[in-house]
Amino acid sequence: MKLHVELTIVLFLWAVMGRCITAETRLRSPVQLSLFYETLCPDCRNFMNNKLCPTWFRLEEAMNVLLIPFGNAKEIQDGQNWQFHCQHGEGECQGNTIQACMIHYLKNATSYMPVICCMESASSPLTGAQSCLQVHAPTVLWDTIISCVNGSKGNELMHQNAQMTNELEPSHNYVPWILINGEHSEELQYRAENDLFSLVCDTYIV
Repeated sequence: MKLHVELTIVLFLWAVMGRCITAETRLRSPVQLSLFYETLCPDCRNFMNNKLCPTWFRLEEAMNVLLIPFGNAKEIQDGQNWQFHCQHGEGECQGNTIQACMIHYLKNATSYMPVICCMESASSPLTGAQSCLQVHAPTVLWDTIISCVNGSKGNELMHQNAQMTNELEPSHNYVPWILINGEHSEELQYRAENDLFSLVCDTYIV
């Protein structure tokens, strides 16, 4: 019985994919999903592990994903640099900066999404970061990421993420905060958190 149910689900997903990605829809612009989040936020990790990453792996050609790790953090200018205070502590600030540096050096979602998804699915995103990078993006050295995290580039990237977060309209009041094609609404947020796969397909084929 269990095998029958699982097979039914797989066949259903393939049917939906067949409706979503066709020769005609491949000519259309991908759905743009922007995620404002925190690396150690339980709700953010739940969304990424159970909705975003599975959907992206199945519908990669139908969606572009922009990740902005900052969330409810605060920044304070300190001379030429910025200090950051994160909702879940210093470890989250480090995790946010690690992912910001990975996104910077890997450049596109095809390269950085497998690494970020691997990190967020680990028991600890911080301890899993190096091995996830080595497995999914071995051309980028861990030393490069750490130099970024501890240097001016990481500070600059986090400041940019802070600016993008603070410029949201409407302003975010929780995380994860999800934009679909640059728009946020409670309806879109609800659909993304509950059935992102269908939301992306419905938006893509319209």
